[in-house]
Amino acid sequence: MGRNKVVMKKIEDPVSRQQFYSKRKDSIVKKSNELGVLCDTDIALLMFSPTDQVTSYSSGESFEDIMINAMNQPDELNRRLIRRSLISSNKH
Repeated sequence: MGRNKVVMKKIEDPVSRQQFYSKRKDSIVKKSNELGVLCDTDIALLMFSPTDQVTSYSSGESFEDIMINAMNQPDELNRRLIRRSLISSNKH
């Protein structure tokens, strides 16, 4: 016996939407913690509830440190260019 598929659509009733969010919020934080521990990675999670309450979670480092590190990472195009320049400089 399998589970039925859940139709993904916005919960229209604001009270029901807040209740659903409140029930699932802790599960999402727990799963984020598990992912960080199992994969030895930094996790920064930021959630805004339907009533605009902020929940943040970070594994290991502070949330701010993780976000600063993420913003300082070069985008994928720059990473490729850096790799190419390192490879070509090693050939000479």
